[in-house]
Amino acid sequence: MTITLKHDHDADDYRHIDANEFAHLDTSSVTLLDLRAPDEVLVHPIAGAINIPFENIGHIGDALNDIPKSQPVVVFCRVGDWSTQVCEILADRGYDAVNLDGGYEALREAAAGESGDVRSESDPSEEGESEGQSGSGTSSPSAASGSAPVMPPVAPVTLTVPAPSKAKTGDGTASNGTATPQLLHVDAKGLKCPGPIVAVADALRDQPVGTRLKAEATEDAFCSDIAVWAERTGNRLIDLRRDDEGIIHVELEKTAAPARPAGRPLGANPSSAVAPAPADAGGDVLHDKTFVVFSGDLDKTIAVFIMANGAAAMGRKVTIFFTFWGLNILRRPKRVRTNKNLIERMFGFMMPRGTRKLGLSRMNMGGLGAVMIRWIMKSKNVASLEELMRQAKEHGVRLVACQMSMDIMGIRKEELIDGVELGGVSTFLGSGETSDMSLFV
Repeated sequence: MTITLKHDHDADDYRHIDANEFAHLDTSSVTLLDLRAPDEVLVHPIAGAINIPFENIGHIGDALNDIPKSQPVVVFCRVGDWSTQVCEILADRGYDAVNLDGGYEALREAAAGESGDVRSESDPSEEGESEGQSGSGTSSPSAASGSAPVMPPVAPVTLTVPAPSKAKTGDGTASNGTATPQLLHVDAKGLKCPGPIVAVADALRDQPVGTRLKAEATEDAFCSDIAVWAERTGNRLIDLRRDDEGIIHVELEKTAAPARPAGRPLGANPSSAVAPAPADAGGDVLHDKTFVVFSGDLDKTIAVFIMANGAAAMGRKVTIFFTFWGLNILRRPKRVRTNKNLIERMFGFMMPRGTRKLGLSRMNMGGLGAVMIRWIMKSKNVASLEELMRQAKEHGVRLVACQMSMDIMGIRKEELIDGVELGGVSTFLGSGETSDMSLFV
């Protein structure tokens, strides 16, 4: 069935399409562009779509230019916000861009109203779950007539910039990101939380489905953490054991669907006897994490960034909203000359400038406590706050400074470290509404 795409938003230079029209598109006449993170695409793929994660748009060079201009480009993300920005970029470059309003979330909700979920490409080893849902045993477009929307039966294409991995393949050579499944080895011995989980996630992130990974770690909490990480990200835990020397050995396989359901999407019926596997999988769009950092204490800030890095390693979208005393965490360590009045200068003089000046919430002892805790962290091989912040930014954690609090406390944007954006209450609420966990620290 061919759908006529409509230009129903007069102010936009691109066109729009809703979930029902998307489900009945003639995919031979359009190009599908998926902006979701690789972990999300792995769990809930849309067959035939080119995957360019939104966070890579500014760093991927001319990758967008590789998209053909000969046919319309239908762009979608999780909830339809990022796709509007990319549609504007494509329209400026002369593409016939089409935005899927509401993104994958709209597709899932529309299909759930008819048959329980959007059908997507899944691992054939998972007992044919998606075919079982259809009742017809086939995923061809013709079988969709009069039934739930069916995704195009074409293998997903990934268009990303391969990043060199610190893990090594079974033959001792660095992973080259090819489509051939490989055996990776990760040595996480001596690393402290969230180091082992982040190392495993980074090693598997750009690898093809079927890749196996063996890791070794010495932190006791890794036994629990890796089992939960595998379940929630849709990777299969093959082996988990501890040897006589206390070293934890784990073997994982990167899979297209989780071993068992790990959640329930918004609006699903909790009393249903059978829940569609793809929608219930870990990594759903409602598993974002939001932190509000009101405190400027060193120990509380370390806790926030440990949790943020752990969530990012599980493929979640993480937002940290800094307000009032928490803004001091984002200040540059060196003084920046700005035009301030007397009160604002007094605030700046009395408040700590940067992470190195933060004190403890208890037993600070005039700053001696902070020096002691940093020394203990280093001796225990725990990453410093500065390292945790760098790691968070590298993994796409969003750092947002409250503009209103900045105005009150006389902090200027020029005084903040790189990688921080400004926002207000709507920015926080927007992030909170797509999160299943929001913490006020």
